[in-house]
Amino acid sequence: MSPSIDSDFPPFPLGAPRSPLALTPTSGRPPQPVTDQVRLAYPSRINAMALDSSKIVPGQGAYLAGELLFTCDLMRRVEVDIVDDGPAVQTTPDCDHPVLARHAALLMRAALCTHERLRVRVSAPDMPAHLGLGSSSGQIAAVAAAVNELYGRPVAARQLVKFLALNHGEEIDHEDSHLLPVQCLGGSAAAGLITGAVQVVAGAQVPLLQAALPEETHIVLGMPHDPVIWDARDSLAAEARHFDAFTATGRTYGPEIAYRLLHDAWPALIDGDLRPLGSLLFDYRFRMGSLANCAFSHPDLLATGEKVEHIFTDRLAEVLTLSSVGPTFAALTRTPERCEQAFADAGLRTLRCQPWNSGYTLHGQEEQ
Repeated sequence: MSPSIDSDFPPFPLGAPRSPLALTPTSGRPPQPVTDQVRLAYPSRINAMALDSSKIVPGQGAYLAGELLFTCDLMRRVEVDIVDDGPAVQTTPDCDHPVLARHAALLMRAALCTHERLRVRVSAPDMPAHLGLGSSSGQIAAVAAAVNELYGRPVAARQLVKFLALNHGEEIDHEDSHLLPVQCLGGSAAAGLITGAVQVVAGAQVPLLQAALPEETHIVLGMPHDPVIWDARDSLAAEARHFDAFTATGRTYGPEIAYRLLHDAWPALIDGDLRPLGSLLFDYRFRMGSLANCAFSHPDLLATGEKVEHIFTDRLAEVLTLSSVGPTFAALTRTPERCEQAFADAGLRTLRCQPWNSGYTLHGQEEQ
């Protein structure tokens, strides 16, 4: 039986932790600010594969599927200032996704037991939501990282990844005081908090493996010109109707995926060879049923998949995958122009970006 969105995924109040943050006691007092302003740039993630899609279904608030992700230089820029008056958290008039920005800042204030008033501004990459690129979780992670910096990073990076994944939520249309508890595997937080352009996050939101990608590697994204603009409730309901298919794929292929990743793809990657990882991701998306499971994300997803799979089989790219449930395809390649043309020929809008190996950067560091 498919979950009921109202009963199994009840909205929760903005900034209210559903899972606590267990800080190591120091002086027994809340941390004090080490500065009155933080400016940072936070990279985006491409969710290349769930390690075990049978665990995409919820388990007492935790989602244990794990993921393999690529980090790219589509940067979200965050400014957080301590201010003298106003509400506990205020956002500037030009802040992108202000509800999510407030949630992240309120969440950190509650977790750290701090009382300073904060003003937040976020400038996000100019792309629609629900493209499979983690825009909501990336927004929350970037603001939370900035607040953590404001207090001298009292929360360790790995601890913050888990905390944010367990307290993720997405915007509900015409509602600014509650969020919907949509599943989160931890990749968007790991993209900025953990270094490495390719990462494996284990099922319990634990960053497990990290590696850099060669400088000559480009990432080309192919996305529909007319993506479906979902409300969070509708998007989650559509995905919930396919939970049985996700479960079947994970149970059938989970052991093979784990074996090939650890004994074939990752050792080759460390030696500079992306092709075995590309073969695993291609098989997962195009041969193991993942693309069919994700077809709800856009009406043309399966037809588009047939048009672009030659990007990998004809060796235009070392890696071709879908990001999350789509509808964005991603190619890792040394010949970006050929991939851009192939995506365009399939009717997709293209965007070129670079792998990002360095985690989030404080103001000015990304220019060095």
